[in-house]
Amino acid sequence: MSQNNPTLVGSVFERKPSSHSTPKAFTPAKTGFPSVQHRSKSAFARNLEGVRKAGAGRPQNAPTVAPSRPVRPMEPTDPEEWRNQMSRENEQRVASMTEEEREEERQEILNRFGAGVGDLLKRVKLAREKQTKGPTALTENGSGPLEPVPVTAKEVNDREIASKRLSPPPPALSTSSSRSSSRADRRLRFAELGPEDVHVYESAPPSPRRKALALPPPSNDGSAVPLGTFSGNLTASAEAPMKANIDVDPEEGSAEYIRRRYFPEAPTNDPNLAWMSDSLQPPDAQTSSSTLRFDLSGKPIPASLSSTLPTHLGLHHHAEGSHAGYTLDDMFLLSRSTVPAQRATMLGVLVKVARGIAAIARGETTGMEEFLGKEEEFRKRLVGAGAEAMSERGSVGARAIEVVWQCIVGWDEELATNEGIEIESPSDATISSLQLDFLLPQITSLFAQGDLLVESRSQLLAVLHRLAQHNNDFAASIVTTAKLVPSIIQTFLLTPIPPTESSPLPDPLALQLLITLANASRQNASALQDIADALLRFIAFLPSSSLYPPALATSLLTETLRFYTALANYGLYSHIATTAVEQFTHLSQYIQSDICTSQSLMIAWLDLLAAWMVCAIDPHQTTPGHEILWSQVIGWGWNSEIDNLSDRLETEERNWPVWAAIWRAHAAWLEGARVNGIRGGSSERMERLNVIKPGFEDGKEKEVVIGCINAVKASMNQITLPIGQACLPKFRTLAGHGATLSAVLRLWLSCLPPSSDLLDSPPFPLPFPQISDLCAKLTTHPSWSVLGCTEPRIRNLYVHLRPLSDLLSCYLRLSRRLPGTSKELWAAQALSIILKLLPGDEDIAAQIADDVFSLITPEWLGTLSILAPPAIWERGGMLVIKPFVAYTLRPHREFSIGPTSSTPQSISAATTLRLPSAIALRTFGLPLSLDWTLSPLDHLLRSGSSEVFKALPEDWDASEVDIVRASLLLTRICREMLCHYKLKDFVLTREEAVFGCMKVFMLEHGQNQTTDSNEEVFRDQVVGQYLTELLRPYIISTSSATLAPARGDLEQAAAKFLGTTPFYQYYTDFVALYDAISFSHPLFASLLLPPTSMRYALDYRKHLWNDFGHVLKTIRIPVDQIICEDIKEYFWPVETDPQMLASYLRGLLKQQLQGFLHLVALHHVASSVWSDLAGNNWREESASKLLKAVVAQGGHDLIREVVQYQQSATSVTLLPPQCFELVDDQIRATRFECVKRWGLQGRLQELFLAA
Repeated sequence: MSQNNPTLVGSVFERKPSSHSTPKAFTPAKTGFPSVQHRSKSAFARNLEGVRKAGAGRPQNAPTVAPSRPVRPMEPTDPEEWRNQMSRENEQRVASMTEEEREEERQEILNRFGAGVGDLLKRVKLAREKQTKGPTALTENGSGPLEPVPVTAKEVNDREIASKRLSPPPPALSTSSSRSSSRADRRLRFAELGPEDVHVYESAPPSPRRKALALPPPSNDGSAVPLGTFSGNLTASAEAPMKANIDVDPEEGSAEYIRRRYFPEAPTNDPNLAWMSDSLQPPDAQTSSSTLRFDLSGKPIPASLSSTLPTHLGLHHHAEGSHAGYTLDDMFLLSRSTVPAQRATMLGVLVKVARGIAAIARGETTGMEEFLGKEEEFRKRLVGAGAEAMSERGSVGARAIEVVWQCIVGWDEELATNEGIEIESPSDATISSLQLDFLLPQITSLFAQGDLLVESRSQLLAVLHRLAQHNNDFAASIVTTAKLVPSIIQTFLLTPIPPTESSPLPDPLALQLLITLANASRQNASALQDIADALLRFIAFLPSSSLYPPALATSLLTETLRFYTALANYGLYSHIATTAVEQFTHLSQYIQSDICTSQSLMIAWLDLLAAWMVCAIDPHQTTPGHEILWSQVIGWGWNSEIDNLSDRLETEERNWPVWAAIWRAHAAWLEGARVNGIRGGSSERMERLNVIKPGFEDGKEKEVVIGCINAVKASMNQITLPIGQACLPKFRTLAGHGATLSAVLRLWLSCLPPSSDLLDSPPFPLPFPQISDLCAKLTTHPSWSVLGCTEPRIRNLYVHLRPLSDLLSCYLRLSRRLPGTSKELWAAQALSIILKLLPGDEDIAAQIADDVFSLITPEWLGTLSILAPPAIWERGGMLVIKPFVAYTLRPHREFSIGPTSSTPQSISAATTLRLPSAIALRTFGLPLSLDWTLSPLDHLLRSGSSEVFKALPEDWDASEVDIVRASLLLTRICREMLCHYKLKDFVLTREEAVFGCMKVFMLEHGQNQTTDSNEEVFRDQVVGQYLTELLRPYIISTSSATLAPARGDLEQAAAKFLGTTPFYQYYTDFVALYDAISFSHPLFASLLLPPTSMRYALDYRKHLWNDFGHVLKTIRIPVDQIICEDIKEYFWPVETDPQMLASYLRGLLKQQLQGFLHLVALHHVASSVWSDLAGNNWREESASKLLKAVVAQGGHDLIREVVQYQQSATSVTLLPPQCFELVDDQIRATRFECVKRWGLQGRLQELFLAA
């Protein structure tokens, strides 16, 4: 706008003072509180309302605009001239001040601008002078002139555009700046920079949570490089950078920002504001992480990296944000987050963490060794986190199901492959503690919803299968949970037919679950009969015509047949053979054809036929009765169908299990013909022999048998001690080959006539010498050591020993019918094989025991040179203890495990088809311990609570003496037979024999003692003779070459009988009983000493030598009659307890000990005196005191024995008198030097000279 045109706005005049409005006086509200002003009205509306209330109306006329006077522009002023003028005025003002005023002004400036204001003003003055002189002026440090940096026109244009973008837009109604001309001239001034002032830092990824801040000046740690010396490569220093001493604005929202904003007067480290800090940990704890942290892939983060990783990785979103990664507590907390994505992510991480912890439990190294020993603790928490979120929909529920699967199934997938046994173990405490009443209904509802992912459904099914394998109680809970089994059938088996692209296919694992549930108990099998009809769909459609893929159809058909076999082993659901005879006929034709190539399907079909034949042998044993009849079996012609299948079968190793199934089916048919056929099935037997005999003479069957024998030997050679989890495949191979040999022996036995006479010739030839040699090696093979393993997972491998025990029992029956087997040989075989029988073989074990008892007659014992008084036979012989042995074999009358090969009796009596777990095995009678022949003594000691005494036959009448006599006689016979045939591994151990004899004496414990000692059992002449004969092989003077080395100790031998009662308590009662009634009984006294050897705890020796020291003089056991393997176990290590040494010394000086006790006390006293005997435990002070006490109080003979005693822990033990003849001159000289130091030279010199 030009100067001639009038301006729109005229001159601006200040208001007069009278125009100021007077403030309105405050008027309180009626209520005493200020009136409320609602914020719903804007400030403009409130002002407008105020104006209206004041009565000011809107002006009606426009204001008059007066022309303004031309404004003269200000004359330009020279800044330098103005600066000089101000400088002169300041100098004049300072000159007129007094010294005090100057000092006061100086302090005021320093307080306001700081101590560095002088340097600042100096630098400003130098910069001004340099600007006046031109660009060639020197730098501050005098390093030389700085060349101006050329700036191109493009750079100027770019800078102007950037400045416009960054600067705020100008006011809409303003055309010129409102700043005064004095501020308009001012320009920003920067410090002069050189190449040494610009530094290059190592780049770091930006953090999305942090704002960009100015970089602090570099420290002297080498982490930054000056621009002038930068060559393009930057190496970060390993040292930690020093904290920058610069005051930068804190991040908005941080604790320091809040302190400065809202608490400016509070100090920096005010403890009252500690609650605002980023971490509640102390400063020292923030620098090191004590808990293992994980990234989002479940991998552990080393502690050295957790505090240095950048925050953009997403590893700081937890409560303690100073360390990267998540602890388990963080993940458990976030797994309950209300944000689904966060919750699903954390559950996914927990799956991977659980996988790593499970690897640690298996002995692998995963970098999570911090959890070693705490696996089950965290496993429980992981299962709890997953079970809590299982019912959620979407990814949260899917991840939660995967967590549960990983902790139950994926924790040890190899363990779940052991079928036929409860796999419960202490290491699975997490599974044992599951609340099934909460978990199973959840799974039921998830199946009912029908919207689970395919993978999640499969994982839940696997979880149920693993729970069913755990123990029988868990399996019963699954069956009894409302709607769970129907949901499984509907979801996994009754899928749409024909299948569509969107419909799921049937899952064979569901059938495996049904088989496991049925094997668990008879009650489960009875309940599952209701759904068995629905499975006929997999039989009606054969694999060749099925709508499913051939492999899936074959698997479904195989598992269905196995399920029907499990039901038939209880005598259940056998009527289906009649109801669906047409479908099974088509199935049989398919299996006999060349189209069928599945060995698993053939085996399942043959085993089902064998099970139905057993049910038909005695139709009264099925439930309900007469579901299948033997006449129907004959009419269906199953026997000929089996022959057709064997004709097309080859002899490769992969076909051996099929041959075993064929032989089992033939054996079942022959066993049924023997019961239901005419004249014991003689015609059927001859017909069958005409068919199978050529094959065993020189055919495929012979080739299979020979190959199987060689394979068993090879498998046995591969299994060596120690046995670990890696031996599982080897055990399976051995079990498979053993089952094949067991089947052929069963077939051979089924071809025998009903009479038990010896055979003139076998039904068909077998390699009997090789089989006999194989079974002899099998009974002593290391694979049986898993039964004594303390690790439950290894001990569960005994399920694979079941086919081997079946093989041995079949061989024992075969061996008895062979012409060359004597009674003594068969008895030795029976007494060794009975120890290898497992739960489920109780009927076989009882039959073996009866057969052994029938052998024991006066005539037979006469041939063995074993004398038995007539009183034993007058009281019934072995029949006296038969009820006790029967109870030992089967202690649980209400619980019966089905045998490997079912019988008509077992299908009605079996309550389960699974073996007990390793932890429950000790409560069963089988396998028998070596001292099973002494088990009647256990019932005598607990006659008040014994179940046998409550159910004895009415005609049973025997006394304690009769029972003890028969038990000791049976024990002696067993030992004689086993030792004669060098089966020393099955002979009673020394510890078991000692404890068994202690039981005989303990029969008097708690009895009312009378004056007639002849009533005491151990004083019976026959009992005393048998006790002496029983212990004779275990005394030191008797050759024990025929006995096995010592295994365990008395505490372990007594554990099965005593249970939780310590053996020490039993021993104290035994010693007290000796003190009360023994009257120096020599055998009783000899049993006091074994627990006092150095193999046992000090308490045993203290109890006998200190607490009952007065009975020591009654123990006169010669050295050569001690019960031990080596007398060294009483000598070494040398006793060091002062109280025991005092007891030994007291026994030598005052009690006049004799025999073995004198030697033991003398050995430990002399070994404590002389350094050559004590070794590193020698103490000269105590040694001198002991010798002085012996010299002062002992007789000449005792002093001589102590001085000249010699013994060695590594060479042959010296017995009296050789141990009192010191011949080593060096040892004699060393001892004499000690005597001289102790001042006993005068008393003992003659002994050293005489020696």
